[in-house]
Order: sequence, then C-alpha cells, then structure tokens
Amino acid sequence: MKRIHYADEYIVTGDAIAAAIVEYARSLALKNKSDMVDLPGMDRGGVHQRFQILLGPASQMLVSEEQTGETEIEDAGLVDEIEVRIGRLSGVEPQSAEPAEGIPLDSDEF
Repeated sequence: MKRIHYADEYIVTGDAIAAAIVEYARSLALKNKSDMVDLPGMDRGGVHQRFQILLGPASQMLVSEEQTGETEIEDAGLVDEIEVRIGRLSGVEPQSAEPAEGIPLDSDEF
C-alpha cells in the first residue's frame, strides 16, 4: 500500500492506484491542465472511504510506503480509466479489444 501526501493530509491507497495517480498528475502538469479523480482509500483513522483529489500543474504530492495489515485497496476500473485519460493527453486514443470486421471489396468495384 502507498501513502499519498497531499497538502496537509494523506490518503492510503493501493500501489497500482497510487502509481496511476502520480503518472496522471505528471501528464496533466506537462500539458498545463487539471482534473479531478475519485479514488478509494483510507483516512488517518483507518476508515475506508472515497476521496476526490484535484490534480494539476501546481499539485505537489509525495508517495511513500505504508505498512499496514489491511488488504490491498484495488480498483482496476479506476486504474484503466486513468490510463485512458493519460492516453488522451498524449494524443493516443484507446483501441477496441475486438478486431474490426473488414469490408470485402472485389477488384471490379474500383
């Protein structure tokens, strides 16, 4: 698990979520943009809840290891969504997992 220090607070969340958040913050800063992300985590008291975090060019955060007996916090859908957002910032659009059907063309159609 990771502890994301942000402003005067911190959020404890899963490793994959924290890595995605930091990469997204970096990507936003490079484009001088900002965005909100809703993520699962634990507060100082160990209470599991969802947090909204504003990421942008002025975001300053520190990520550190968190030693806890809690189960790893995971949200694969959120990590996937953040990766899509990062791709949009860099101009890469996601591709469909299913191959597109080709259009059969006969040579006499040209």
